Amino acid sequence: MISFIIYVILSSMGIILFKLGASDASISLTKGIFNFHMSYISMIGLLCYLLSFILWMYIIANKNVSYIVPLGLGLTNVMILVGSYFILGESISLMNIVGAGVILVGVMIISM
Repeated sequence: MISFIIYVILSSMGIILFKLGASDASISLTKGIFNFHMSYISMIGLLCYLLSFILWMYIIANKNVSYIVPLGLGLTNVMILVGSYFILGESISLMNIVGAGVILVGVMIISM
């Protein structure tokens, strides 16, 4: 269970940090030379997301996929919604809250 919680945190933070640093990213092709620049925040986000992927592979190899995938994706989506509000300052609509509530109810039903 601890690996699952770490997965949800790493996956959510990876996406939020990647978004936070995305404004500094640039891609260019000059005289046949490909140039890519990524901020340190985005690199940390990418690392978090990569670690979450590796952990996810371990989790789905050892758990019932029909149980763990809806649980993992649902909780990750809710955590991204919460994190985007508090960290990125994004607004949350009533429909976002209702949707998160429906997801959490579904997670509780699956967990029974």
